[in-house]
Amino acid sequence: MHWKNRQLVAVGCCEVTHHRFLFLSINFMEEKMMKKFFTDENGTFYKGFYRGFLAIVTIVLLVIARFTLLVYIPVNTVGVQVNAFSGVKDTTLPTGYHVVIPFVDKVYKLSTSVQSKTMTKITTQTKDGQWLNTDIDVKYKVDKDKAMTVFANYTTLENVNESVVSPAVQRAIESVTGNYDIYDVLGAKRTEVYNAIDEALKKTFEKYNLEFVSFTITDQDAGDEIESAIRNESVKQKEIDTAKQEQEKARVEAETKKVQAQVEAETLLIQAEAEAKANQVLSNSVTDNLIKMKEAEARLKHGWVEVQSNGSVITNH
Repeated sequence: MHWKNRQLVAVGCCEVTHHRFLFLSINFMEEKMMKKFFTDENGTFYKGFYRGFLAIVTIVLLVIARFTLLVYIPVNTVGVQVNAFSGVKDTTLPTGYHVVIPFVDKVYKLSTSVQSKTMTKITTQTKDGQWLNTDIDVKYKVDKDKAMTVFANYTTLENVNESVVSPAVQRAIESVTGNYDIYDVLGAKRTEVYNAIDEALKKTFEKYNLEFVSFTITDQDAGDEIESAIRNESVKQKEIDTAKQEQEKARVEAETKKVQAQVEAETLLIQAEAEAKANQVLSNSVTDNLIKMKEAEARLKHGWVEVQSNGSVITNH
């Protein structure tokens, strides 16, 4: 081995030996100081108190390690890990315990369960220029696979509600109600309007990496005058529908009677045709030979007789 390399190895060994000696010396000094702390003036060492103190210190260190080295992610929640040097990690932490670096890694918990946002008096204008106030309850949740993006943009669900959900719902309702008259929104096309809002919310939430669940319109107010007119229109429409139903019922009953009369007439015709056929058969069965045979039979029985074509026998006694 080269002399220079030998010198480096020797120096390295000396340094390792020095550090090891220094560690053992410090450890020995600390243990000596601790034992001195639990020794009275007479030189009596209280070993039990010393061990108890060490146990307490150990427990405290474990508790500190639990809250600094380990983090727990509950159910329906993801953890977003932020490193002091590299920033937000690319993957989220699932449910369970995870080891982190104290004072370097910080974990933010983001719920992925269904969230509910209630909004009242959302004012929009309809196609015919009428103002409409809507109360709505919206349900959504954070997409687990895109939780990092949501966190990076908004950090908390409170910010999501204020920065995303509220304006998104406002725009969705505006975009739909602006295509319908007030009578359609609150009347005949109510279901169509509801479906259009549902579709608009789905598309809007998807842009912000949120999963839209459902919404419910709890109340809509267009003013007493408009609502009274809609109710009157509804009553009139109901009367019209009732009249149409009665007309349809009368038409069905008339057609039913007509069909019954046709069936009865056809039945009588069939019966008449059957009787005519029977009479024709009977008429065709009376022949000259049959008449002569009847006369011969009657003469043998009664003497002079005359047999008519209808089969009756006239006797001359």
